[in-house]
Amino acid sequence: LTIVGPSGAGKSTVLALLAGLLQPTSGTLRRPEDAGGSTRLVFQEPRLLPWRTVEENVRLGLEFRANGGHGLGHAHDADARVAALLRELRVADLADRMPDELSGGQAQRVSIARAVAASPTLLLLDEPFSALDPVTRADTQRWLREVHQRLGLTTVLVTHDLAEAAALGDRVAVLTRGND
Repeated sequence: LTIVGPSGAGKSTVLALLAGLLQPTSGTLRRPEDAGGSTRLVFQEPRLLPWRTVEENVRLGLEFRANGGHGLGHAHDADARVAALLRELRVADLADRMPDELSGGQAQRVSIARAVAASPTLLLLDEPFSALDPVTRADTQRWLREVHQRLGLTTVLVTHDLAEAAALGDRVAVLTRGND
């Protein structure tokens, strides 16, 4: 699902509600966590830890209990999962690089890889391509579409870009009036 609309329409608020960062003031919101699932959020900026390599940043998604790390058992299992994910998402050649050695598109791919490392049931993306140049943006959009199809993730993408919404979304929701 892609959500599109002008600034102030409520797109980021919808993501914050779905991510559990905000609570609804009325009504009922059911999140994957209510049924044992998990949600991961990718922001506009990659927010990679600068002191960790790409591989270590992706592994972060598996290291802590809240990120699903409790189910891995051994470090070897985490290593194998990260290596497989890096290969599957076509960023294995970046594994030993530091975040400051990455282009914007590469860093955003790593950020998405970190989010999907723990196999979430819902992936939320808040304008993840807005800071990229047009060529990198188009390439990263194609890459995300392939990842989405390959992994079968339920994905909600917020964007201002109608072409991006149409290209990436199986369904497009248009928010126009915010809290009216």
